[in-house]
Amino acid sequence: MERPFTFSVRWIPNSPVERAELRNILAWRATQRLSLALENNTLEQEWLLNFNFAASIPGEHVPYLGLIAGTSSDRIGTPDGRSYFLTAPISPPEDFALPVTAYAGAAYGTFANDLRAIGGLTWWFGANTSATVQHDGEQIHLLASRNLGELGPGHASWSVDLLLVEIDDSRYFGATVSTRF
Repeated sequence: MERPFTFSVRWIPNSPVERAELRNILAWRATQRLSLALENNTLEQEWLLNFNFAASIPGEHVPYLGLIAGTSSDRIGTPDGRSYFLTAPISPPEDFALPVTAYAGAAYGTFANDLRAIGGLTWWFGANTSATVQHDGEQIHLLASRNLGELGPGHASWSVDLLLVEIDDSRYFGATVSTRF
């Protein structure tokens, strides 16, 4: 398997919630189906172990649909808590009229002790650029993403996301920088 590690840093300056302002994730893709991660919410000195497990890869059992279960910190803007989720990624056929992928699912968050519907839609502009709208069950977040390709020593793959996140009905700009190695 090529480039099994990912490291990302998300920064949302001026976030009213310190936990959301600076987050680092080191993930290891153990197999095509299993990813394990260590999440650090730096300003809260919080460390979390997370995972994603693809029980079904899109198209494996149902055309265009998959099934993923996992854990993470609770919604952006929560001061604490964990999220446990189940999502169905949707990957239309290559000849589909629109260059989109999507997901829908449910997440249980321990901060508010609630189960909520979640989802997102990504529109692709070629192979390396996309725009995404996500709903975390309470707030809407927008992302513009660009894969920068291989850069630097060891030819690691880099990407950048520009974020517009909603926290308590206010919007904040941020960015994520990620590398696969």
